[in-house]
Amino acid sequence: MKNESVVELIKDLTAKLSAVAEEFNGRVAQAAQPTSVGEVPNTAVLVEHAQTVLAERRLRRQFLPGELFHEPAWDMLLALFVSRDERLPMNIKALVSMSDAPVTTSQRWIEHLHKLKLIDRVIDPTDRRRVEISLSHAGDLAMTAYLRALKQR
Repeated sequence: MKNESVVELIKDLTAKLSAVAEEFNGRVAQAAQPTSVGEVPNTAVLVEHAQTVLAERRLRRQFLPGELFHEPAWDMLLALFVSRDERLPMNIKALVSMSDAPVTTSQRWIEHLHKLKLIDRVIDPTDRRRVEISLSHAGDLAMTAYLRALKQR
């Protein structure tokens, strides 16, 4: 009987996670639509803004307890947005260090971001122990749309 309830719980959680992912992907697609014809985001300005946001997030940890600002997934997304523009590969170890969170916590968030299709993971062909992480197309669209919205405020 216990196994049946666990299976039902897993099915329920999977369905809920799928619904959240579908809703998120719909929002990303909607946010990615330009507000006027011919609008081209200035990527350099958005990357600079992402760097500023990342620096501000680190600065506040110098004055207040870091546990108040524990959002490793957000730190990772910002770092990936900046690194993709600089064409720097981001492996799991580098991404974990950017998150300012324990390794296991960071790895859980990397897995979650991958399930939400915000990031891509590619195994390094020369060293199969290394995994390169980058923003997925959906992740890039979402981050670009968000940073553009911040700049337009």
